[in-house]
Amino acid sequence: MSDVPEADQLWGEATGHAVLAFPVSGVPMPEEFLTALVRVKRAAAQANVELGLISHAQAKAIVAAVDLLLDGELWDQFPVDVYQTGSATSSNMNANEVIAELARRAEPPVELLPHEHVNRCQSSNDVVPTAMRIATAVALRTQLLPALDAFEAELAAKAVEFWDVLKVARTHLQDATPMRLGQEFHGYAGQVARARRRIEAAITGLSELPLGGTAVGTGLNAHPEFAARTCARLAAELGIGFVETDNHFCGQSTLDDMISAHAAVTTAALALHKIGCDIRLLATGPRAGLGELRVPDVRVSSSIMPGKVPPSVIESLTMVVARVVGNDAAVTFAQTGSVLELNVMMPVVIDAALQSVRLLSAAVWNVNRQCLQGLAATDAGPANVRRSVMLTTALSPHIGYHAAAEITADALASGDEIEEVAARHGITPQQFADWVDPVAMAGDPLPPGREVSG
Repeated sequence: MSDVPEADQLWGEATGHAVLAFPVSGVPMPEEFLTALVRVKRAAAQANVELGLISHAQAKAIVAAVDLLLDGELWDQFPVDVYQTGSATSSNMNANEVIAELARRAEPPVELLPHEHVNRCQSSNDVVPTAMRIATAVALRTQLLPALDAFEAELAAKAVEFWDVLKVARTHLQDATPMRLGQEFHGYAGQVARARRRIEAAITGLSELPLGGTAVGTGLNAHPEFAARTCARLAAELGIGFVETDNHFCGQSTLDDMISAHAAVTTAALALHKIGCDIRLLATGPRAGLGELRVPDVRVSSSIMPGKVPPSVIESLTMVVARVVGNDAAVTFAQTGSVLELNVMMPVVIDAALQSVRLLSAAVWNVNRQCLQGLAATDAGPANVRRSVMLTTALSPHIGYHAAAEITADALASGDEIEEVAARHGITPQQFADWVDPVAMAGDPLPPGREVSG
């Protein structure tokens, strides 16, 4: 292989060796990671020129090359497979070569050496975990958090919309006492709010960058001010509080922050799975199920049963959750690649984490738009309340638990309405009306945030 790139090839010898060495998946590193990687290169160049370590012309050329890459048309010049060297050194060298070659082709051309100039004060061993954290933090903030915000807002709106709809709650999948459908959705909104707070905390954890540790954490060949200056530039550019870590040996040799961040994503995914599957269960039917909710028809029907309206959008979400849980296993297991001073499973963690964020964000937006916004309550819930045997729970304080249980058993055996059975057990209609009020049993007369007027 020639050391001189072909006319349409910006990468050089090191990248070429990596392409030949790792013909595994045919999948290159994610664009989110490559974007973060070249942003680090740009901020590093700006810090290095301030420190007098490279010339103004060299810094200007690196900045211009990165700006060109960030336009997004040249990511095909990063062909190194995800399943490469565990430190992703080949991807770092790929970036150095492409930036140097773009500078050489600029007008006027600037001679840059990939390792001496573009990689000044850096090592793959601190740049890659830095770019990994930046890419994940940015993806969480720009992709997943907006999706969760919108989903939480829609759930809160549905809680208000459904507040006056009474239904029978279910515990152990069996009838329980009355509640409001809006209370159920208020619970869902609270679950998403807490998932969102965990994501925000994860971004804070990821903002501590190991840049400046170079090869093993000692900072060899790096200016003592390099990392702090570079991190400050990245923080100002991206609006996230990136700072240099106070423990480079920890930052370069472990995946703790990434494992914690992905755990927050997995927790959010499983919360969404619970919500989606609850909605799917409450929408079973339309004739032979619970039928308390009606999901919108997205025109994805059965090949044999005309008019069938399956909850396909929720099914799509559940498969995304399965992928996220699988990715979490990969991210967690990758900690076994943390041996002595370096983790050597970073590329698969980068790919898995960014895929999880990307897929979950898209699925949440889709469920919000094509399921939740058009979700409607039916009259099945209120009808179930009127015939629920668990209304006898309200009788217990007045006649005792065992007497109330006898009424429940009698109602189940006879199939008669609770009020009729209660009368057979000596409870007058007035007593029943005073003691058994499903609306009062559900509590909370007004939705969250609504105050009693007057």
